[in-house]
Amino acid sequence: MEAVLHFAHNADSEAEVSYLRNLPILKVLQQENVEVTDWNELLASAPSGEDSLFWCLGYAGTLCALDATDFDSWFIYCLTVVDSALEACKIDNASNERKNLLALGLAARTFNFAANPVTKQLKCGDTLRSTGEYVCSEDADIFAMWYVLRTLTDYLRLDFNNNLRALTSALGTMNKIRARYTQIVERLPKMDAC
Repeated sequence: MEAVLHFAHNADSEAEVSYLRNLPILKVLQQENVEVTDWNELLASAPSGEDSLFWCLGYAGTLCALDATDFDSWFIYCLTVVDSALEACKIDNASNERKNLLALGLAARTFNFAANPVTKQLKCGDTLRSTGEYVCSEDADIFAMWYVLRTLTDYLRLDFNNNLRALTSALGTMNKIRARYTQIVERLPKMDAC
């Protein structure tokens, strides 16, 4: 009697690829240094024609970092993640204002505000205010701006009467970018657990 065997390679290679693709998420959650090479597999998985910086930062910011309890420190950490992603995406001309926007957006998207609400003591409050006025055109910028403005409006509401003009301006900007943000966010994998 002849036996017919059907086989294929096991999942070893796919497990390693999956691990490497998710390495930036893991490192962000553990607040570890994200090396430039840590983005390689994630960049290789980006859909054809996708904005690589948006893909990296959108994917890396998929989950809330529950161990991050101080927003100011988290923002500083996110600046290092943004610098790494910019280098991996071969973007070497980003202004400090754009870096602040991207880092604040990543920080705001991944910070657990339910457990650690925005307070008036926010050390990066002035940076948050000025970033809210950044003029966006790139998808990564608009994506980040949505989260910056959401956090900014919460911050401005803490002193509602003195911040009414800035608050209405931030809300107006949110309204202007909402449709484009909605289109942009639809391109990310659906893994958000925040």
